[in-house]
Amino acid sequence: MSTLPLTASEAPRAGWLVDRRHDLISTVGGACASLALVGLHVWGGVSSLALWWAWVLVLDGPHLFATVSRTYLDAREWKTRRGLLLGSLGWFALGPLCFAVSAVVGSKLPFVLFLTFAALWAYWHVVRQHYGLMSLYQRKGGETSLVDRRLDSVTLYVGLLAPFVAFAVTHPGARKQLGLTGTPTWEPVVAAACFSLVLAVVVLSAGRQVWRWRAGQRVNGPKLMMMGAAVGLSAVVFWPSVSARMDFIMFAVAVTAFHNVQYHGVVWFYHRNRYHSPGVDAASFGWAPRVSQRFLIYAVCGVVFTLVYRGVGCGFGAHPGCGGFDAKLALGAGLTLKDFMAGFIWGFALHHYYLDQKIWRVSRDNGLHQDLKLGTATLSSGPGPTTP
Repeated sequence: MSTLPLTASEAPRAGWLVDRRHDLISTVGGACASLALVGLHVWGGVSSLALWWAWVLVLDGPHLFATVSRTYLDAREWKTRRGLLLGSLGWFALGPLCFAVSAVVGSKLPFVLFLTFAALWAYWHVVRQHYGLMSLYQRKGGETSLVDRRLDSVTLYVGLLAPFVAFAVTHPGARKQLGLTGTPTWEPVVAAACFSLVLAVVVLSAGRQVWRWRAGQRVNGPKLMMMGAAVGLSAVVFWPSVSARMDFIMFAVAVTAFHNVQYHGVVWFYHRNRYHSPGVDAASFGWAPRVSQRFLIYAVCGVVFTLVYRGVGCGFGAHPGCGGFDAKLALGAGLTLKDFMAGFIWGFALHHYYLDQKIWRVSRDNGLHQDLKLGTATLSSGPGPTTP
């Protein structure tokens, strides 16, 4: 990946975010990574615990470091976003605060609501990254039709959210979280309706592409590839006969691995352009250029970062497979020290979700627009995308 184009004069071919090779690795490769993990678990019999830890150490934890590398380790970002970077650390306090409220009132409910909020935001974060990348593909493809952009949005949102709803009401683990007990009755009907809705919008979107082709209008292949991968993965992972064979912790792995690969691809491209383009004064950016000098350095830093914060969580029994370290120290309302630490560890993810909403606003940041090499295409109107 160190051979990615670095200057505007080396602009990628129209439609691709970077170039064909990079986009195929990020999109097709990312989707295949998720499907491979699902296959290893469902059909290969590999332990969900082993796959969860492999995903955390290789992809998910390092993708949190990717955000750190382009914010806290970037001296210029510190200068311009100091308030945001310091204020966003408050997300680490939300879990412990909800834990404290539960302990004071003698009920688990506040902490359970926090965990539910965190889990839902995690999936919404994935959905929003897919939306942001779709918007960038629209921009790169020079799309100006409001009809096409709205149809794309409906297709993507329905394709990602409807299967999730079907999963939530049919999978035993999800049903337990929602307090749904007994034999499912209406739930299979809801699941069938969700997937029927997905099929309807996909057929409508495909028909629109055929119409454009017959009318001699350009069909944005790279964008459709990304949308197809995202919606297709969601359909496979949440399909009842597949999801029923998956352990509950595998769903985070399945839907997020694709997201992780995409994110690393975007951040690495950003790093190459911002810190390592010819003529750039790398020293003015602080540590960021050093950790992104070589992909191996960047990867090792990400793994070390993950080992540190996940190691702390494991040391308190807060992660799967770490129960042997749980001191089972009761702290009130039926909650223990392990729960307190789990709430704190969630802060790493919540902080990442929030910060990402602020630092990837292409339409409001001319420097970001340049660092992502978006100057060769425009979007007609409306707010610009937030990505990843």
